Amino acid sequence: MNSVPLSKTIKALLNDLPEGQKITVNWMISNTGGRGIYLVFIWLSLPFVVPVSLPGFSVIVGLVFLCLCWSMLLGDVGRLHRVIGDRPLPLNRESRFYRASMRFLVWLERWIRPRKTEWIHWRLVSTLNTLLLAFLAFLLVCPVPGVIPFTNSLPTYSIIAIAAGMMEEDGVCMSFGYILFLATCVYFLLIAGSIIALLNRYYEDILLWLQLFI
Repeated sequence: MNSVPLSKTIKALLNDLPEGQKITVNWMISNTGGRGIYLVFIWLSLPFVVPVSLPGFSVIVGLVFLCLCWSMLLGDVGRLHRVIGDRPLPLNRESRFYRASMRFLVWLERWIRPRKTEWIHWRLVSTLNTLLLAFLAFLLVCPVPGVIPFTNSLPTYSIIAIAAGMMEEDGVCMSFGYILFLATCVYFLLIAGSIIALLNRYYEDILLWLQLFI
């Protein structure tokens, strides 16, 4: 296992970034080396740990994650199609998202270490984790109103915990990711229930309003 902290790995990659080189998913995949594909999941999730994320960025990241999960299920994560894999990402060292993300990552590194790893390498666990990551990515893509808090943060907290657990062989961290996954599902079900109840309550008013524009 690579003992270099995640934050230092990411900083080194950005410091060695050639002039004019855009950060893309394919570039990240080819430069993460022993950290594996899970580092890409963690890296792309970092902008969402802050209260306010980049507008529309969650949809792009969610689609990237879905493509990565599909490739993982097929056993091929060498390179994504250029439409997704070569698309420049708005990530740079000067952004407040990067600075806040690095602080979060440094804090996270204090708690991650190899623990209870016997079951992590089971093929069933690996497949299950990939499916969970795909579902969380789908939640990022869902058009949830931006005024509702934590709709981006909760899924990415789960993604970071599961990916970090797999990458660092930390069964405790991965188990915590499962708990966060369940909490995320409950939260989104509550949101869906509230929206459905609201639509039912104002159904006639909404229908009348729509008829005015048809």
